[in-house]
Amino acid sequence: MKSEELFELIEKDILPECFAIMKTKGEAYSGLEDKLGNFKRCAKLAGTTPEKAWFIYFCKHFDALSSFIREEYKDSEKIKGRIQDLINYLFLLCGLLKEQSKL
Repeated sequence: MKSEELFELIEKDILPECFAIMKTKGEAYSGLEDKLGNFKRCAKLAGTTPEKAWFIYFCKHFDALSSFIREEYKDSEKIKGRIQDLINYLFLLCGLLKEQSKL
């Protein structure tokens, strides 16, 4: 794939869908108030940090991607959605780190 084709795929397909997913799933998980609230609440319940709670969620999607690469993927969700979820989780980590002045 040529560079311009890859950038077009990212700009016109992958990222717009990532943002749409983040908006719809984000509201379902965290509500409208705090987009990072889910990680904070789970961290409090588990007695850990929001970053560690984030990591568990991230690993779930990474494990699905790993299964796909090993040709063992059995999930009904298409792998593109899992990849977009991973991208979104990295955006969410940026938010968590920014709040703590670590970014």
